[in-house]
Amino acid sequence: MAFNYAKEKRDFDREWSKLRDEYKAVGMTTADIEELYKFDLNWFCSRRRFMNHTQSLPAEVIAGEDSREQSSLLRKFATFSVSLDESAMGGRYGWVEEIDNPRLLDKLRKLSYEDLELLTLLAIDGHTQTEIALFKGCSQNAISKKYLRIKKVLK
Repeated sequence: MAFNYAKEKRDFDREWSKLRDEYKAVGMTTADIEELYKFDLNWFCSRRRFMNHTQSLPAEVIAGEDSREQSSLLRKFATFSVSLDESAMGGRYGWVEEIDNPRLLDKLRKLSYEDLELLTLLAIDGHTQTEIALFKGCSQNAISKKYLRIKKVLK
């Protein structure tokens, strides 16, 4: 959402007109009021800069959706996006077959069911080590050690 400077500045000035009257009514000096105004104006300008130079990343975009709904960054740098064809995958661990590196693929195929499940939970499902530890009823440290062991095997 864009920052409409004219509208926002009008609202800001309107609010500050009320605040000036309130501050004078409680006995603040003009210099003190001006100091507060400068502080708020600096914050206002900072917020404007942030809004003008920041673009939020989009939520997950499903393949086939209208490309106009995608972030302009993703449209410009389409090579940075990744899509998985879930229909082509064979079950929960089908992602393993999508690996292009033959050495890595061979090592992944030799992993136990438990190790593949841990990698799937971390890499594909996006769970944290703490969440996985809660699922499995163990400590986060135990999950971390298992993950480091798997990482060592895959190197």
